[in-house]
Amino acid sequence: MSTISVDDQLNVAEEIASMMGEIDPSGRHKAFEKPEEALAYVKMNRPDVAWLDIEMPGISGLELSLEIKKLSPTTNIIFVTGHEKFAYQSFQLHASGFILKPATIDALKRELDNLRNPVDIERNGILRAQCFGNFEVFDRDDQPVKFKRSRSKEILAYMIDRRGALCSVGELCGVLFEDREEDRALKKQLRVFLSSLRDDLAKAGAGEVLVKGWNAYGVDCSLIDCDYLDFLEGDPHAVNSFMGEYMTQYSWAELTLGELIMKPDSFSEDY
Repeated sequence: MSTISVDDQLNVAEEIASMMGEIDPSGRHKAFEKPEEALAYVKMNRPDVAWLDIEMPGISGLELSLEIKKLSPTTNIIFVTGHEKFAYQSFQLHASGFILKPATIDALKRELDNLRNPVDIERNGILRAQCFGNFEVFDRDDQPVKFKRSRSKEILAYMIDRRGALCSVGELCGVLFEDREEDRALKKQLRVFLSSLRDDLAKAGAGEVLVKGWNAYGVDCSLIDCDYLDFLEGDPHAVNSFMGEYMTQYSWAELTLGELIMKPDSFSEDY
């Protein structure tokens, strides 16, 4: 499960994130003091749950919830406040839940058991790939994987797009170099990118994700948590998170985007 907690008192937000770490040790739980930073994170990650303080300077928790819903319609909003007077307003906004401060593990668990959009807290991947919107990759600690070469990242994106099927050297050259005629120099350059990708993944603790065949390469999708792959499996959360954008930085991804758009129930009702 992926969650955020936002409170103008950072120690309060961090306490909720810490309790979520106890409830869901394999999940990703971030604390924010500034709503603007929380929104930037939501745009890239679309968390499952957002724990929001209501009374904050600048952007209130109620206003923040509306902005979060625009970016991530399936995120469950749970308000955390010291005043019962806000309960009615939170229900008007169709929040998933409402708890009074100080938050406790029992209170958090109670709300998690009754989410408006239920989520699975189990994640098995050693990498997380975000394909909807820009393509981004994160390690176990939810830190962005650093790629020494942008082409290496693009190779990984294409392999995920191919859903684990082995890709020949010729196929990868065609994707990366488009109209250039395949020759020994291009193959040599491709191998440099592949070697760099192998090193990047190893540094992220995910070296086994890359699979090598006879003059071909692929990825082990069972080791990757991925919105695109979940979408193909019919996962409701992934289906609802698709907003009509897929690996937007790569032109070759437009074909897959068209296929996703044509699938029934591709968009959430809020799109």
